[in-house]
Amino acid sequence: MDSSSAYARLEQAALAEKMGRVEESLRVADEIIQELTEQGTETIRLRAMGLKGNALRHLARYAEAEETLRSALDYAIENFGETHEETSAARNHLGILYKYTGNFDEAERLYRAALGYLPDKESSLAAALYHNLGGLAHARGDFAGGEADARKAWEINRRLLGEDHPTTLADAAAYAGVLDGLGRYEESEPIYRRALEAFERIYGPEHYEIVVNLNNLANVRYARGDSAEAEELFRRSLAIKEKTLGTNHPDTALTANNLGVLLHSLGRKEEARALFEHALKVFEAQLDGGHPHVKMARDNLVAAASAPE
Repeated sequence: MDSSSAYARLEQAALAEKMGRVEESLRVADEIIQELTEQGTETIRLRAMGLKGNALRHLARYAEAEETLRSALDYAIENFGETHEETSAARNHLGILYKYTGNFDEAERLYRAALGYLPDKESSLAAALYHNLGGLAHARGDFAGGEADARKAWEINRRLLGEDHPTTLADAAAYAGVLDGLGRYEESEPIYRRALEAFERIYGPEHYEIVVNLNNLANVRYARGDSAEAEELFRRSLAIKEKTLGTNHPDTALTANNLGVLLHSLGRKEEARALFEHALKVFEAQLDGGHPHVKMARDNLVAAASAPE
C-alpha cells in the first residue's frame, strides 16, 4: 500500500469511528497497519495504531486496546521522540483507555505529560487534553477541580472550530457534566438540550454522542424532580446502547445502573434489583475489581436487597 492510498484509507477509518461504525474502523485501521510497508509512512502507521486502539476500547476489548496503545506510544517515542506532538497524541489515547479502566493516576500522568510537551496550549490537541483532564476529575468526583479544564477545552474549540462544531458541542456537554456535579443544573440542562438537538441533526438517532447526552439529561431531570422524563430518557439511552454496543458493554451497564437508581427511588424495587444485578455482573466481568463502577453497582444492589418491600 502506498502512502496516498494509506492516507485515504486512514481518513475512511477515522470517519467510520466518528460516525459510530467502530467495527469498520477497527478493520480498516488493522489493514493499514498490516499492509503499510513504504518508508516515510511512520505518521500514517502511528495514527492507524491509535485508531485501532480506540476502536478496541469502544468495543470494551480493554486488554487488546492497552497492548495496541502501549505499542503505539513506544513507536511514537522511537520514531518521533518524547516531545513530538504525535507522541503527545499517543499519550492522550492511552490516557483515555486508563480513564475508562479506572487507572486514574496513570491517565492523569499521561495527560499532563502530553500537555506539558505541547508548545501551543491553545491547539486542538491541547483542547482534547483539557477536555480529558476535566473528564478525569469528574470521574474522581472532583467537580470543582475539573471545572477550569473542562471550560478551557470548550473555549479553545469555540474559537478554533465555532459554536456548532461536533467537537465543540462535545466539549460543552463535558463541561455540563462538571456543572452537574456542582449542582448547577440550571446551567447544564440547556447545554445538554442544545447538544442533543445538534447531534441528532448531525448523526441521526443512534450515535454514541446522543446516548451520552440522553443519559446526562436524564440525570439532570431526576435531580430536578422530573422522574417521568428522566425514566423516558434513561430508557431511550439504554435501548440505543443495547442495540449499538450490546447488553454486556460497560457503558450499557452504566445506564442500566442509573435507571435502577431512579426506579429504586420510586419504590420499584424488583425492577431496580434486576438492573443492579445485571450492571454488577457486567462490571465485574469487564473491569478491574477496584474500579469505581464495581463498587457503585455492588453498593446499589446491597441497598436494593435490604430495602423493605
